[in-house]
Amino acid sequence: MFERFAARKAASAGMTKEFLSIKGQKLQMESEVQPAVLSQNDNVAFKCLHYSVTESSGSVSVTIIKKNLNSEGSYGVRTVEDTAKEGREYDKFDEIVTFMGRDAEKTIDIVIHDNNDWQPDLTFSVEIYDIET
Repeated sequence: MFERFAARKAASAGMTKEFLSIKGQKLQMESEVQPAVLSQNDNVAFKCLHYSVTESSGSVSVTIIKKNLNSEGSYGVRTVEDTAKEGREYDKFDEIVTFMGRDAEKTIDIVIHDNNDWQPDLTFSVEIYDIET
């Protein structure tokens, strides 16, 4: 934890790249255009709801856990823009994650872009959605 605060202090002093904050979404509204987002689900969840990474890290690994080891299923996982823009600060991610048998967790990697522009901390979200609706 100390390293994270030291890195943030260094970033504000211009010694390293700024942070990107990635947030897992909970209790989202359903959309008519896109598949319905899971508002509450007894089968899957994010292992951690908030991540902070520097641009120079190159990627961030987000872990999705299966709460019920006896269940199987497929879920969509996608990134959603906020202040961080897709294609500029990170690569779009929109894939199907399938849990089989006793799979306990799946990890996805999202590419983070490194650039020389100074910006304040930026954010984007990752959401799990139900592909069957």
